[in-house]
Amino acid sequence: MNTGLPAKRAAVLACVCCRECALHTICLAGHLPLAEARELERAVERGRPLPEGSALVRSGATMDALLVVRSGSAKSHSVTLEGAEQVHGFVLPGEAVGLEGFATGAYTCDVTALEPLEYCRLPMRGLEVLLEQLPGLRRELLRLLGEALDESQRLRGQLSLCDARGRVARFLADMSRRLARRGLSPTEFRLSMSRRDIARHLGLTLETVSRSLGALKREGWVRIRARDVTVLRPEALAAFGSRA
Repeated sequence: MNTGLPAKRAAVLACVCCRECALHTICLAGHLPLAEARELERAVERGRPLPEGSALVRSGATMDALLVVRSGSAKSHSVTLEGAEQVHGFVLPGEAVGLEGFATGAYTCDVTALEPLEYCRLPMRGLEVLLEQLPGLRRELLRLLGEALDESQRLRGQLSLCDARGRVARFLADMSRRLARRGLSPTEFRLSMSRRDIARHLGLTLETVSRSLGALKREGWVRIRARDVTVLRPEALAAFGSRA
């Protein structure tokens, strides 16, 4: 793994206490029995904070740890054969990074911080031992892998069935839902990603994303000022995205 920092500086900053973390209920430890959560806590390390634009992982690097974002956000992306950037998704606090690396033992995408970012890391050597000892952790990891697969399938369906406004509406509705899970406001939030990143994620042009956001504003679903979003009619926005 390449965190964008020299190896010696990537050492643990402090002992991690998962039970005191604000993300405890939605992160790995929050789904485990107390005894298993304590075992997991002993194996978790805290990585060095990363500034905006830094690489959390790089495509092709050996997967030597499972990473979970603690604060900030990141984008998962790669470059197509034609040289264009493709944005696969956005990682929010409490979400794991690089699950696809379990297939080959290497990260398959670049993951870059969209803003100052902090993360926890569970080294693979420790994870492999824990998976043999903790049945709850095995179930949780399978759940995460299943959710990642479901998200990938949902995105493919969205790209094939929705028009541009529907894709953008679904994106905003999904962002609202994910923020609500973290105890944050689902109706007032700031997008850490650019409109260009959103366009590359949804398979649209930058101009189309801007027009679609304008259409949603005229419909009265949202108010948008630069990257600040206010969802005025969350149920209508979600319903519009699901039927478009």
